[in-house]
Amino acid sequence: MPACALQWEVLKASKAAGCTQYDLFGISPVPDPSHPLFGLYKFKSGFGGDIYHSLGCWDYPLDEKQYALFRASEMNAQGYHLN
Repeated sequence: MPACALQWEVLKASKAAGCTQYDLFGISPVPDPSHPLFGLYKFKSGFGGDIYHSLGCWDYPLDEKQYALFRASEMNAQGYHLN
């Protein structure tokens, strides 16, 4: 799988550059096969390491009106899921 090979090379290069942490970012909160992000969970946990759950990303909009338009378009985008 090319995605695995790419991530593995990046992990090795990061370690060689002195990095002590590498964040693959974003998996399902639990290993539940019915969760939409379960595939990412399997892929990313396959590299080993520790799973660390955080609060995630936060948006700090500078223009509230433009941000509202962006959010509306994001919610209507193909592939967007609410659980």
